[in-house]
Amino acid sequence: MCLICQRIELIKKGENPYFVKELETGYLVIGDHQYFAGYSLFLAKEHVSELHHLKKETRLRFLEEMSLVQEAVAKAFAAEKMNIELLG
Repeated sequence: MCLICQRIELIKKGENPYFVKELETGYLVIGDHQYFAGYSLFLAKEHVSELHHLKKETRLRFLEEMSLVQEAVAKAFAAEKMNIELLG
């Protein structure tokens, strides 16, 4: 099981202390290490190695939710600048 799937399993069991919010396509978690205040991860519920492997509808919804997460984190932590990465 990959590390992201392990984190998601902990969320489902209520054992992930970094869990923030479940959305339709993913889970928002605060990063284990806060090198930058508010460092967060949006973990896709569906296990794929590449974004284009998601069905089109799911992919578009995931990107929309990722944008909402970015906005919420920016507001919560008064970020001057944010960098968004999509890692497979």
